[in-house]
Amino acid sequence: MENNSSPSNKSLSPILLLVAAFAFCLILGGITLAKKYAPKALASKERHIVRSVASSPLKGRTARVDPELLKIGETTFNTLCVACHQPGGIGKVGFAPGIRNHDFLALASDDYLRNTIRAGRPGTAMVPWSALSEKELAGVIAYLRTGNEGYVSELSQDPEKKIAGAAGKGKITFETYCAACHGPNAEGYAAGGSGPGIGLAGFLSVASDDFIMQTVKHGRSGTAMLPFVGSKGLANLSESSVGDIIAYLRSLPGKPVVAEAKSTAPPDPKAGKMHFDANCMACHQPGGTGKAGFAPSIRNRDFLALADDDFILKTVKQGRLGTAMLPRPDLSDKVMADIIAYLRSVPAKTVVNVSVDQSKKFKGDSQQGHSKYTSYCLACHGDKGTGYVAGGAGPAIGLAGFLSVASDDYIYQTVKLGRIGTAMKPFIGSKGLANLNDQDVYDIISYLRSLN
Repeated sequence: MENNSSPSNKSLSPILLLVAAFAFCLILGGITLAKKYAPKALASKERHIVRSVASSPLKGRTARVDPELLKIGETTFNTLCVACHQPGGIGKVGFAPGIRNHDFLALASDDYLRNTIRAGRPGTAMVPWSALSEKELAGVIAYLRTGNEGYVSELSQDPEKKIAGAAGKGKITFETYCAACHGPNAEGYAAGGSGPGIGLAGFLSVASDDFIMQTVKHGRSGTAMLPFVGSKGLANLSESSVGDIIAYLRSLPGKPVVAEAKSTAPPDPKAGKMHFDANCMACHQPGGTGKAGFAPSIRNRDFLALADDDFILKTVKQGRLGTAMLPRPDLSDKVMADIIAYLRSVPAKTVVNVSVDQSKKFKGDSQQGHSKYTSYCLACHGDKGTGYVAGGAGPAIGLAGFLSVASDDYIYQTVKLGRIGTAMKPFIGSKGLANLNDQDVYDIISYLRSLN
């Protein structure tokens, strides 16, 4: 048996050795290829992920974000931006765009976002946030770019590229395909459009020609902004037609040119509710009830008893510098009259009759007022009356925007009467929360006025 089997074993040995050698070569070759190409493939994959999170340019960017910076950004966004841009930055049609959209972020550089936040968008509800620190600003941008890792957007744009076009042709094309959403003069929400104001100077100063081209060409996934270029586009536009639209937008004066028509019609509370819901509700909440630590109640019985129509009109038109209450000069006098009529239409079981003397001035000691403010007002209204920005539950009563329209007597009557249904209780007399006397309030008013 041994003699018969040995030749067979000898004949199999070279074959086994050959197979083993071939397998070894395959393994060695695989390792070599992996060393050569795997890092590049991994880097390529990482670059695509970074693009969806961090946008172009990609050089020097990574997908890793400092958790502390991200927390600062989320807190800042939820304090200053969420009212308009909605939780998660998803936006609201006809009110504010989605700024966490992966297609938007693929085209918008950090400089684009930074400049928009710093300078705002004049003529829109996007107020300048120039007071933000660099860390807060970087945090907001990091927050916006985080959360889209699951979707990779391959969009990119050349911020230096200039696209030629004919403004005359662009006007016709814009009116045909764009005006329905972006408004007749591309002023967006201010004209009742469902899309943003792409003809305003604030947008055009940061958006390059190629940014607009790529947006029209590819659209914004998950929004009403669909692709418009080519056979698969909504309108089968050519790139040349988009160049004409861009030329038309750049030819606009940068703000609505519609003259306000004087109306003799009486104020309409129903129309006022519509305007309120579109322009004010995001901050002041449905029905104008307000939200502690965020926005005051402006449909409150006691507030409306003290605030005359001119007070409300000036506050809306001028805004409150340093707060989220931006100037809204774009709202016509008729629209404002309707909004005020809506605010005053709230039924009240008990009517408060208070007369405020706008010319009355009180003499007080600002140093004494500082001490009393610290004891009785600071907890809600924040250090130096900065309100919500400082984390206070009450509005900013120490800023110029408020003090420029609030008379001494307005402040005095507010402290004396309080605001029913809110944390602002009466503070004067034996029934007051702090049993303050008139002079105490005069001193506090003097302190507030000394801040500006």
